[in-house]
Amino acid sequence: MTFGSALIIGIHALIAWILIEIFVNRAHSLSRTSYLLWHYFTVIVSFAGLFWIYFFLFGTSASPFAVTMVGMGFVLFFELVVFRFLYSGERWFLNWVDWILPIFLATTTIYVVASLW
Repeated sequence: MTFGSALIIGIHALIAWILIEIFVNRAHSLSRTSYLLWHYFTVIVSFAGLFWIYFFLFGTSASPFAVTMVGMGFVLFFELVVFRFLYSGERWFLNWVDWILPIFLATTTIYVVASLW
């Protein structure tokens, strides 16, 4: 995998991450159950859609595992930068239900889309 293809994967991961953040920032009025279900749905649809577009436009000779790891490496980098340097509020949502499960869903979604392509 070249630096350019890794960067393109990172751009697709960033766009998916931004779409999810838009949902998270606007969905505070939902009940907890509705919020979680819509959050999970948004994660799956965002990553599936963006990585389907990636494979459609660019294809890849990299393995599904490599694409998944590069994509999630970028997502974790975004999370680190935002929560370490840009976000000053409480971090109560960094738990299994609100953060770990969505990360797992994103990882699984990228891998499945890469495998199907």
